[in-house]
Amino acid sequence: MAIGTDRILYVGTTDGLFQARSNGNGTKASRLGLQGCGVLRCPIVIDRMDPRCLYAATSRRGVLRSEDGGGSWQEINNGVLYKETWSLVQHPRTGDLYVGTGPSSVFKSTDRGDNWMDCEQLRTLPETKEWTFPNPPHVSHVKGLALFDDDPLFVFGAVEEGWLIRSKDGGKTWQNIKEGTEFDSHSVTIMPDNPVVIVSTSGTGVYRSSDGGDRFVESSNGLDRRYMAQLVVHPARPNVIYTAAAAVPPPFWRRPEGADSAFYRSENQGASWERLSGGLPEHFKAAPRTIVGDPEDPDALFVGMTDGSIWMSGDGGQSFRQVLGDLPKVMSIRVAH
Repeated sequence: MAIGTDRILYVGTTDGLFQARSNGNGTKASRLGLQGCGVLRCPIVIDRMDPRCLYAATSRRGVLRSEDGGGSWQEINNGVLYKETWSLVQHPRTGDLYVGTGPSSVFKSTDRGDNWMDCEQLRTLPETKEWTFPNPPHVSHVKGLALFDDDPLFVFGAVEEGWLIRSKDGGKTWQNIKEGTEFDSHSVTIMPDNPVVIVSTSGTGVYRSSDGGDRFVESSNGLDRRYMAQLVVHPARPNVIYTAAAAVPPPFWRRPEGADSAFYRSENQGASWERLSGGLPEHFKAAPRTIVGDPEDPDALFVGMTDGSIWMSGDGGQSFRQVLGDLPKVMSIRVAH
């Protein structure tokens, strides 16, 4: 199935980066390099000023930049202490880049990645002694980062595992947000129309704040699976958000019934959820690792799975169809035109 003639998907996997386009007979994916660099866990960043400038966060070689649309890549880790990178975002107004790593740290660049500043106060928080991760060597990481368009100094992060982190001064100082939220944090999303509403996903469901992130409450009504992927906010109707989830955490995805996954939509910014089923198999053994929207097509939605497949909805989640398969495990997707 085709993804649309003017749409490009940049697909990060466990074995490199792919570019997917419609070719008249469906969707064709071709390699864009980065094999051997580790896992591309978060979507690549397309520079706000130059669409041929791409930034990629990898699990082995830190941050890499391409200035020719993915034809060639160079490491840009000057000032980045740890090359196990998990999250990467760019502010749409200032162009500032933030990268989250393991061990849990955040680094900031104001010059397109040429140099990075260590947001070192984060590592002095007393709560960091409690941060951990289930797998040896039990070191936590900053799995997700979120920025607010109207305030370049406001930065939120999700620590796996270590609750949430927040900076109100562009990364100089940080707080560990613990009240009402979950230790095993996966992602955090600042609502674009109302920044006092912040929604976080975790390994045990969804948590919602209505006071700018000071306090959270569980907001999983309607979710019958709780090991969450990220959130997607509908660009034209920001009260509508989407997510996907597995029934069990990764160690159990190898069981005969697999991850037993499902997709969901909320019509009230995460206060409650409904399961989506149109065009989807009754039983999904693969787990969702990434879910993204298309800013230029509000009703388009893409979900990448651990079996190497990508599922697309063009009608706001009413129905889905598989548009790609046979890739390495899909870990991240970025949509471009």
